[in-house]
Parts: sequence; structure tokens; C-alpha cells
Amino acid sequence: MNNRNILRLCNRLILPNITSARYKGYKVIERPDPKKFKMPSAADAPSVMEILKEKIRLNGPLTVAEYMHIVATNPTEGYYMKKEVIGEAGDFITSPEITQLFGEMMAVWFFSETRKMGPGKPLQIVELGPGKGTLMVDFLRVLHRLGYESQDLSIHLVEISSTMQNVQASRLCATYKACDIDSPHNCEGETVSGIKVYWYNDLKKVPQAFSWYIAHEFFDVLPIHKFQKTDNGWKEILIEIDEANKLHYRISAKETASVQMLIRPPLDTGDRTELEISARGLGVARQLATRVDQDGGIALIADYGHEGEKGDTFRAFHKHQVVDPLENPGTCDLTADVDFSQLRMAASKTPSDENYAVVLGPVTQKDFLERSQAPVRLQVLIDSAKTEEEKEKIKSAYAMLVDPQKMGERFKFMAYYPSTMAEILEKYPPLGFSSQKSNE
Repeated sequence: MNNRNILRLCNRLILPNITSARYKGYKVIERPDPKKFKMPSAADAPSVMEILKEKIRLNGPLTVAEYMHIVATNPTEGYYMKKEVIGEAGDFITSPEITQLFGEMMAVWFFSETRKMGPGKPLQIVELGPGKGTLMVDFLRVLHRLGYESQDLSIHLVEISSTMQNVQASRLCATYKACDIDSPHNCEGETVSGIKVYWYNDLKKVPQAFSWYIAHEFFDVLPIHKFQKTDNGWKEILIEIDEANKLHYRISAKETASVQMLIRPPLDTGDRTELEISARGLGVARQLATRVDQDGGIALIADYGHEGEKGDTFRAFHKHQVVDPLENPGTCDLTADVDFSQLRMAASKTPSDENYAVVLGPVTQKDFLERSQAPVRLQVLIDSAKTEEEKEKIKSAYAMLVDPQKMGERFKFMAYYPSTMAEILEKYPPLGFSSQKSNE
């Protein structure tokens, strides 16, 4: 009997038994119920530093983006997950916390620009990174005066921190509850006047409809990749553990995947030797641009940043002071200046792309507020003050927003409009972005 016949005989004799054994050995394993998952207690959870060092030991050096993501969002020890971080008692303060005028002027701006499109009802207000909810409180006060009722609008907040969600709910809602895990939103509530409020952990889950998108000091905390130009081309800056068991930077020996994916013309042209790119930020910018073009609405981005002239801006804040971002991770705010030139490239209308936003700006916060007639509102607040001390506080707060040496020049505004608005904006210049007075 030749070899081929022997193999055929063996197959007939053996394979049925193997199949039978595999079949009889199969067991149905019950999947765990996500609704019964529990987070470890604070006492049992490792520190952020321990998490980072163990990850480096197992997988090698971290990118700056990986480092920022872990430090900010670790479920038990992440910076934004544990405590309220905004305000005088926190590590930084934002414009809405300084004066009510800031949120009021943004609401007036959205209302004015929406009138160029139509009635703007029904309306979704979508805020990315709502902070303590202060800006939205000021928003709603203005919209009430402008005739918006509870049936005209809903509020959609993109927030990953349950701690901050509770803070926001306490400011905004009369009722508030967590939702089933199968729901697209994590929590929902209702204001005293009956406006529905929803919380999400991702912009993708927010319903697509005519919306006002607000991203105030949101992009600056999104993870960035840092790159250095060397004699051998662009290399990524990584974070590893040194001989003293401390975190430190080093340049990658080889070209990383991030270099190949993110560094493209025109970013790699000219005499730049340092780059910071947020893949997450570019993705969100593209989402906003696509949404306003497909569903209508406007997106307004307000953040501190530049137009591509800076290279190394990664830093940390603790108790309102700049500190080393690699020291005491999880206890300080990690941030980087927003490169508005990159946000423009991610969102601008170009042939063959699916995003079609008309991009305006950036303009400085000083110019945006003054062109939006903020001094008029300032005078009303001053005239309404009962004491000279109150008047001085109002003036001082406004000065903080517009003084070039404080927030006036460092903070910038950028807006996304639907592509169909291009000709209308030529006729009716956009409020805040043009030195011309709007015809509205």
C-alpha cells in the first residue's frame, strides 16, 4: 500500500473521532454582565505613577499622548476623575468663572449668527468639556430672555468625568439620574424650566441635528504626540523610566507609527524642529465640521493657542502655577497650546473630502469680545452694580479677559459654519470675526 492510500485510511479512522471529541468537549460560557461591573475601591487602586511605571516595564516607553490619556482619564486615579479641579481652590480658572459676561456674549453671538440661517428651532446645544456648568447657566439665562422655551431646545454635554458630571448636574438640573448601560447617554436630567439635559462620554453618541457646538478650553487637554526633527528625520519624543526610577523624556531610536501617520505636508515643511500634534483633536475638529455641514448649526472653539509658530508647549498646572508635567502625575492639569492651523486644515472644505465647513479665525479673545459689542454689556453690568466695590470687580474681571498681557491675546476663537453659508457670510460679516459691523 502506497503512502497516499495509508493517509486516506488514517483520515477515515481518526478524523471522525477528533470531531466528536471536540464537539463533546464544547461548553457554553456565560458572559459577565456589564451592569454588575464594579470599580476597585480607592484604597485598593494603584497610584497613577505605579500604573505608568508598570505599563512602561511591560510595553516599553510611552508616547506623550499615552501618558496624557492615562493621567487624565484613569477610572479611579485620573486627574479629572477624582476631584473638582476648576476655580480658585483648584489648579486653574476659566473665563466663565471670572465673569458672567463671557457666557452671555457667547450666547448672544450664537443667536445673532443663527438668525442668518433661519429660526434655529428646535435646537441642540452641545458643549464639549462643560467644566462646572457655569457657561451653560449663563447661556440659558440669555436664551430665556431671547424667547427660547423648554420645548425649543435640549442640552447635550460631552463629559468623561463622573465627578464633573455631578458638579454640572447640581448647577443645571432639578432632577438627575444615571441611565442604563445600553443608553447612548450616561445620565440625564431636567432643568427647573423643563429643558432636557443629557451627558455623553463621546461626541459620536450625541444625536445629529441642528446644533450649537461649544468647545471652550477643550482641545488644550486632548492628548498630543511630540516630535523632534533630527539629522535622521522626524522622531517622536517618548517617556520612560531612568536609573533613579523617575520618568524622563527620550527621543525614539526609530521612526514610530505616529511619525508616519501624523507628520505630513505642510506640517513638516519650513524650518520647524519641534511639533505637537493631537490626533484626537484633529478627529474632533473633523467631526464638528462634518456635523455642522450635514445637519446645520455652528461650532465655536475658544482656547489658548497659536497658528503654527510654536513647537514645545506641553506643561502642567498645579495650584495655578506651572510645574513639571512628569512630576506627581495625576495631581496636576496637563495641557498644551492648541495649534489652530491644524484645526483649520482638519475642518476646511477641500475637494474630495467629506468635511465641508467654512472656517473662520482664529481671532484673539480681545478682538472677538470687542467686535461682539461686549463693552456695551459691560456698561450695563457696571450701571447695575450697587456699590463702587462691585463696579471695580466687574471692571477687573473684564480686564482679565481682554488685557493682552493676560487672556486677551493668548486665548483665541475659531468658528465652523456650513458650506452653504459662504455667500451669506460675505454679505453679512460674521460677528466677532470681522471688523466690519454686521448688517443684522
